[in-house]
Amino acid sequence: MSATKKTVVADYLREALSRGDYRPGDRLPGEEELADELDVSRATARLGMRILQDEGRVSIRVGRGAFVADHHPVMHKASPDGSDDPARFDLGYHDRLRQAGYGNIDEKVKVSLDTMRPKVAKRLVDAADGRAASGGLVVIRSSEYYVDGGLWQSHVTYFPFGIANNTPLMSPEYLENGIGAVMRELGFHEQWNWDVVGARMPSQDEADAFGLGPGLPLLVQERVTYEGHRPLRYTETLMPANRHQLLYAGGDAPDDLPVMDSGVSVFEH
Repeated sequence: MSATKKTVVADYLREALSRGDYRPGDRLPGEEELADELDVSRATARLGMRILQDEGRVSIRVGRGAFVADHHPVMHKASPDGSDDPARFDLGYHDRLRQAGYGNIDEKVKVSLDTMRPKVAKRLVDAADGRAASGGLVVIRSSEYYVDGGLWQSHVTYFPFGIANNTPLMSPEYLENGIGAVMRELGFHEQWNWDVVGARMPSQDEADAFGLGPGLPLLVQERVTYEGHRPLRYTETLMPANRHQLLYAGGDAPDDLPVMDSGVSVFEH
């Protein structure tokens, strides 16, 4: 079976999806139908379908056939706001989830203390002198959000020990007004931040935890927040790419952005 023929099958299906011949959730032609249409073997047709499965565009269900992946990403406001807290899952986001048809929402919080790993130290570097936060210890506050019983988002925030020690940040409890409010109460003024957003394929453990099928990447959002040149915290957020869209707004954008509930989707063709 030549790679060229299975690629022909994959290209044929991609073009059909791009034209809108099949909508999310639709069943695609079976292996036999594709084989007859493209003059290839059923095995080659199966391999072509698996290419699209690996790209996350097709879901193959044993005994039922292949279906167009039905992605329903929910808009996630990623711009810093008054709470400056990417882990504020409840500020309007609950309502958008419910509008999208999702129900039960739960949060699990864990707090631990650990030495500062090189990755974290690289991010918690003073913006002026290039030195990592002193002490070598970090308080790690992780929040996992579950929607209808499945892991939806994961947030891990790292605080220099000198900032979080003996504060509410070390309590594994829900923070009603968010991390930003606690930081202000502690006398820290979060003046600016940088964000990096990228995509990567999940590890097997991550794929299992999020319930991801083949070809579905994770969106990774990193944010470091500063007071002057001093880094105050670093947060890494993991989000399955088929469930989330990150919205950044600039200028004098209103708080109630029309695009939030507009149905705009990056999966539109």
